[in-house]
Amino acid sequence: MKIGKIPPEILKKAVYPFLGKRRKEVLIHSSFGEDCSVIDFGDHVAVLSSDPITGADKNSGYLSVFVCCNDIAACGAEPIGILTTLLLPPKTDEDALKELMESINSAAEKIGIEVLGGHSEITSAVKKPIISSTAIGIAKKQEYVTSSGAKPGDDIIVTKALGLEGSAILASDFEDVLKTSISLECLQRAQSFIDKISVIEDGLTAAKAGVTAMHDITEGGFLGACYEVAEASGRGVEVYADKLPIFPETTSICDFFGINPLGLISSGSMLICTPNAEKVIAALREKGITATIVGKITAGTDKIVFSGERSFPLVPPERDELLKAIEIGTRLRK
Repeated sequence: MKIGKIPPEILKKAVYPFLGKRRKEVLIHSSFGEDCSVIDFGDHVAVLSSDPITGADKNSGYLSVFVCCNDIAACGAEPIGILTTLLLPPKTDEDALKELMESINSAAEKIGIEVLGGHSEITSAVKKPIISSTAIGIAKKQEYVTSSGAKPGDDIIVTKALGLEGSAILASDFEDVLKTSISLECLQRAQSFIDKISVIEDGLTAAKAGVTAMHDITEGGFLGACYEVAEASGRGVEVYADKLPIFPETTSICDFFGINPLGLISSGSMLICTPNAEKVIAALREKGITATIVGKITAGTDKIVFSGERSFPLVPPERDELLKAIEIGTRLRK
């Protein structure tokens, strides 16, 4: 298998048949396109999600908190805390561990959640720090949202802009490579995108305004998230490429590495499906969150991107474009 997320066709054969005994308390089970499980606790539900950080070097601790809490918010749930596992390479010193935990603490305090526990160890199994966090959140039983609820006729909305996380990672980790072609001011603006990667308010606000499905746009970028929502919902999609919001800093970085911004990890942007687009956009605008209608859910199963007078199938990337950029940046640095 190639580096990156395991393809859905392999997941269906090698993972999903082996998920233990189904429990009646579990309302949303593990399945393709669903990033969270939902467990019944009477009038409320517990929402859980787990994510690793493998692509970033700088800011990895900070990012690790947001990526899993963003998934919780995509269910319309409020994050409460995280469990974090730290796998650190040999020769990691105490100062490095402290710096990592300070970064995690900073993100947790910003969100207002607790680090509930986890595990940490030094191991020769890794060459750089690997962080895996599991987040838990809470929602009223009748108010949680899934990735699989999209309905024909729903508008597809994305918040903020695509490629925020990927741009921030590349501008931070490969500033020395990028500054040969891109101005330092542009790279600094891209680095500041890390301050935009939370979609917690996006998700909680949209859920209250009325949505059918939401998905945090993470690994695989917009194309991956859109494909997963469509597959999970058993629906098709029409996407209008000229409507997709992308900051010029992201375009510059993607052009440098020759990567597609639509396949770039995009924490900071929420994909929302709703029959109430105007209401949702107005509610988000009141919170200072920009939102753009970029497509529709259709009754069939075709997934199509329209670009000008051309159209082409919407296909998820085999792996996130960030990984391609990291490989190119590493070669250029040598």
